[in-house]
Amino acid sequence: MRHGGPANARCGRIVVFFAALALSSSCGDGSTEPAYPTVTGNWEGTSAAFGAAETWRLNLEESSDGTVTGTFSLRVEGLVFSGTLSGAHAYPDVHLDFDMIFFGAVVSGTYDGQVTSPTTITGGYQRFDDPTQTLDLDRLGT
Repeated sequence: MRHGGPANARCGRIVVFFAALALSSSCGDGSTEPAYPTVTGNWEGTSAAFGAAETWRLNLEESSDGTVTGTFSLRVEGLVFSGTLSGAHAYPDVHLDFDMIFFGAVVSGTYDGQVTSPTTITGGYQRFDDPTQTLDLDRLGT
């Protein structure tokens, strides 16, 4: 009885091909971070506006459609202000609109940035007609 004819060789190559395909699809870098990281989480950044040091803390929540909502606090030297924000994340771009009470008046502004890593957003914000200020954000915790 003869084994190993052309049909068997072809069948063997097909088995080897699918085995290699299965092994390669299970390989990866071991990372659990998605290709497009979410901005959900707590973020912090520092800046300076008009000679005053500012510390921003943002708590962001991103929906599956990229809508972002949250709250923030802004410490300017000894004063703390807080407010709400909303916007969108379409990787890598992040756009946020914010509102806060600033000495009795509602102050609105925008933040535009880009997610440059799962733990970093680089960008800037603008209040009123002030010049845009740099504000890079780092994710707090894991």
